[in-house]
Amino acid sequence: MENIERIIGLDPGSSESGMCVLDNGQIVAAFNLNYEQFWIKVTNYLLNRNCTVVIEDIRPYSLKLTPQVIDTCKLIGEAVYRLRNDCGVNVQLVTRFEVKKWVFDTFPVIATEFATKKIEKKLFDACELLTRCEIRVDTNGKPPRKPSFIHVDDKIVTEAMKYFYRIPKPDPGDGYRYGLKDHSWQALGAATYFTEKKSRLTYGSH
Repeated sequence: MENIERIIGLDPGSSESGMCVLDNGQIVAAFNLNYEQFWIKVTNYLLNRNCTVVIEDIRPYSLKLTPQVIDTCKLIGEAVYRLRNDCGVNVQLVTRFEVKKWVFDTFPVIATEFATKKIEKKLFDACELLTRCEIRVDTNGKPPRKPSFIHVDDKIVTEAMKYFYRIPKPDPGDGYRYGLKDHSWQALGAATYFTEKKSRLTYGSH
């Protein structure tokens, strides 16, 4: 048990939160939890001595201040305080910005493919006045942007995690392996980003 390095990824939400547990880089379990379940489940998985909790944090860039966002911020603050002070756990915060950029840079083929489809859905046919050629433009009449990390969404993070951990598509009627679904995919993304970043830093220090 002491030789296991456990990373618990958390994606807090106003009504439901995602959680994923990695032991030595391998997925152990994943959950989608309400508030009461959240604390019980997290506490149960803190039994490992070498444990780090990675929480996806919220930053203010182009984010609407909705009641859901406010509740999520409160939960993040409560989680950081309780885990650090009551449980004595190493807590690390990673931003969604960091995870999105890492996914786009690390899985460019997957990210570009899905981002292109996402961009294409918002385009319209138009006529270029000078050439009379048919072109595609966005709602503002401008040419589409090239895919970048800003286009990375939950779907792209999920697809990247499926590829990284070689998680096959389940049979009809079955769920994904480890219990992965919804918010727990994003928790896995945060935990995996932290693990890979830590590995690069450790390797680079030698």
